Amino acid sequence: MDLSFDILKFEGFLLVLARIAGFFSAAPLFSNRAVNRKLRVLIACCMAIVIYTSMETPLPEYDTVLGYAILVVGELLVGLSIGFISNLVMLTLAMAGEFIDREIGFTMAQSFDSSLNANVTITAQIYDRMVTLIILITNLHHFIIKAMMDSFEWVPLGRFSPKPSTLLDKIIDFMAQYFSIGFRIAMPVFLAAIMLNIVLGILAKSSPQMNMFSVGMQLKVFSGLFVLSLIVMFIPNITNYLVEHMYEMVDSILEGL
Repeated sequence: MDLSFDILKFEGFLLVLARIAGFFSAAPLFSNRAVNRKLRVLIACCMAIVIYTSMETPLPEYDTVLGYAILVVGELLVGLSIGFISNLVMLTLAMAGEFIDREIGFTMAQSFDSSLNANVTITAQIYDRMVTLIILITNLHHFIIKAMMDSFEWVPLGRFSPKPSTLLDKIIDFMAQYFSIGFRIAMPVFLAAIMLNIVLGILAKSSPQMNMFSVGMQLKVFSGLFVLSLIVMFIPNITNYLVEHMYEMVDSILEGL
């Protein structure tokens, strides 16, 4: 029984594994602390085997151990970049939740989110959990994995050469879209709060003896919860848009790597 293997092929497999490991350590869903670390390592190894056996591009050349270490670090940075950008798209839900809770009055009601390692408002956590559930049920996470697999066509092994000017343009464009997407998600509640403030302003002028502060706080909570219950039906559309935008952003970032 021959148990030997080609060391060059094993080194190429490690390069693929380094990129996938970097991706899994920063990507949404996969980087969640609720996912067992051993399971993440197993999935990364299986995915690396599938990708490596289907690759047709030649392996990069190197002369010394330092040269190979540089290649490993480069592949790790590519995976981290893809995972980080994908995770930033999902963080627009947290920003939208912050906007909504600021209008409703739930900003002080925060809880610790282990996946973000930070305190997050209630609405932000609700959006995050529901979107994550829809992604898993509808297999939209396959788009995230596909973006990772497409990275080997955009940036072949050992071809990591970042273009600072291109990356800077892409990041600036992404930050503009980041705030735009978050505000669009919170827009229904924001408009309802503006209309309520106008009504309260009119009532304050017509009935000065009425305590609009105490009345307004209660009305904001009820109106905000009512609007949130109405826009629940749009969460699948929001999920689909976020995943498609995530795929586009990863492709655009890969152009600068």
